[in-house]
Amino acid sequence: MYGMVNRGIRDLVLAECGAEAWDGICERIGLSSTDFNDSTNYDDAVTYDLVGEVSNELGWTPEDVLIAFGRHWVLFTGREGWGGLFDMAGDDMRTFVEGLDALHARVQASMPRSRMPSFAVSDAGDGVLDVEYRSDRPGLGPMVVGLLGGLAEHFEESWTVEHLGRLDDGQGEHFRLHPSPVQDRVDAGIA
Repeated sequence: MYGMVNRGIRDLVLAECGAEAWDGICERIGLSSTDFNDSTNYDDAVTYDLVGEVSNELGWTPEDVLIAFGRHWVLFTGREGWGGLFDMAGDDMRTFVEGLDALHARVQASMPRSRMPSFAVSDAGDGVLDVEYRSDRPGLGPMVVGLLGGLAEHFEESWTVEHLGRLDDGQGEHFRLHPSPVQDRVDAGIA
């Protein structure tokens, strides 16, 4: 994976538990450098090792780390100069998710060695979206849960993300997005 993904994991760890924890994680998995170049392609094993050791450090399951990272990724990429692509991809959750493959095609043009996932979106009725995620990298379904949740937060929309499991062909994951009614907020102490 490109270094930007590993930098995003580092950013999550720094936010959750600081530089000392990050340095310890890198030491335990044998990384000689704790900095990653965005445009350098690193072996996927580095990313998987980071997720495993972050799980140990935080006491979270690897799935919880991936969910947290997926959510964090949306915020991280917006701060790191990719926010313009977000703006071009859509003004709301539905449009953005439907345009994920086009967004990834733009990223692929600037990072030609990347192996982008693909997303197929279909309308399941009543505002519900079915999303099929395909990637040649196994085990990243929980990250997609976090990504979709982070996107809903980014667009200030309320969606429930349901992970329905692996696709029948074993090459991806199936998700369902349910629009959630926005709850009226009542501030304490105000009648």
